[in-house]
Amino acid sequence: MKHNSMHQWHKEHKKRVAEFHQKHATQVANGENGNGWLAKLETSFFNKVLVPLKVVK
Repeated sequence: MKHNSMHQWHKEHKKRVAEFHQKHATQVANGENGNGWLAKLETSFFNKVLVPLKVVK
């Protein structure tokens, strides 16, 4: 595999990952990420830690 094709694939992959994380952060902020234990933990961490950090910046 040529380096250029691998580089292009990696750029596209990073773009897809960034879009996914942006969408997921929106879901967590709206409380739409599920009802499971891990989803509740993630939502509480987001609300108690990440939101105040964004306000400080």
